[in-house]
Amino acid sequence: MLLRAATGLRRAIAALATLMGLVAGWGFVLCAFFIAFEVLARSIFRVSTQSTTEITGYMLAFGLSWGLAHGLATRSHVRIDMLVNRLPQRARVPLHLIALALLGVFVGFLAKGAYDLVDESLLFNATDISLLRTPLAIPQGLWAAGLVVFLALIIAMLLENLLLALHGQANQVERNLSSRGYDEEAQEALEALGIAARKEGGR
Repeated sequence: MLLRAATGLRRAIAALATLMGLVAGWGFVLCAFFIAFEVLARSIFRVSTQSTTEITGYMLAFGLSWGLAHGLATRSHVRIDMLVNRLPQRARVPLHLIALALLGVFVGFLAKGAYDLVDESLLFNATDISLLRTPLAIPQGLWAAGLVVFLALIIAMLLENLLLALHGQANQVERNLSSRGYDEEAQEALEALGIAARKEGGR
């Protein structure tokens, strides 16, 4: 029952992470359009919003942090696994768990620092020194939210996979925490091509 609860918690946070990753992705797209508009407006109409650097900086900052949890959920983060993949499974499983725990400690410090920064901005009603005078707590809060969700997912995944390891399900722990292999990357590419082919055939 405890394992089922941990799995449900991890899935709920991963679903939130997917939504946040989607928002972050579209935020980057909007950021690109905004920069393109600014360049064209300056070169053709000789006008400027005078806020491009500020707004795009905020979008990039919170978009980066909002994509971290989704990257972890989909095992998309870059990992150096040349050594660990050569070890027997009995050694790999605890190493995966230790790596996730150390990541959690590191992100915990980042999340605490982000919270302190937002708290300080709220305390002093800090604003940007730009034309918009944006309250800094808003972009900082969005950035901190991404780190908090990232940390929550790490904790949920650590709990779930620790329980799986204790229940003797080492293979499942490997599937959950190991880096993606070439076969998985190739399968994803083939599925994308298959979807594209079906779309072309349906026209």
